[in-house]
Amino acid sequence: MLSIRYFVAWEQRKLGDIFEKNIEKNKGMIFSEDSTISISSMKYKTEGNGAKETSLPRYKVLRIGDIAYEGHTNKNYMYGRFVLNDLGDGIMSPRFTALRPKQKLDVLFWKNYIHYEPIMREILVRSTKQGTMMNELVVTDFFKESILVPTDLEQRKIGILLSNFDSLIDLHQRKPNTLFS
Repeated sequence: MLSIRYFVAWEQRKLGDIFEKNIEKNKGMIFSEDSTISISSMKYKTEGNGAKETSLPRYKVLRIGDIAYEGHTNKNYMYGRFVLNDLGDGIMSPRFTALRPKQKLDVLFWKNYIHYEPIMREILVRSTKQGTMMNELVVTDFFKESILVPTDLEQRKIGILLSNFDSLIDLHQRKPNTLFS
């Protein structure tokens, strides 16, 4: 178990000081439908998502480091979840809320941290509302919330560690499949 002493270098910061609402649209058709990003899987849907080409200029541009709020609930995410784009630049449906970091953030760290249900649950309880198909993020309420944030150096160290764990897990998940191939 981590001691309180470990978190002394972390500081409480308002999410509105870290993120801003992403309002960048795909005007001028910078991206075509093969650059559509599925928020639920954070993968490109090269076939698009069935939207008409005329609607693509209204799609939101999602850059590396941006986060999208996916409001579908399930047993792991009672109030929806945030997904950080570490895939590449693309577009996403305008029905999802996207946030952009005000400064460059460590993608490896924030990919896990912003997605971690025990940290985000209470914040999402206070900053979401029930929609017709899924929860909706109330951005003004979200920006008022605070979160503990480590120093940039600590973010890099934690991000690298988490990335190494992910690689190790992937390796072990593939290993049994290769034994029987």
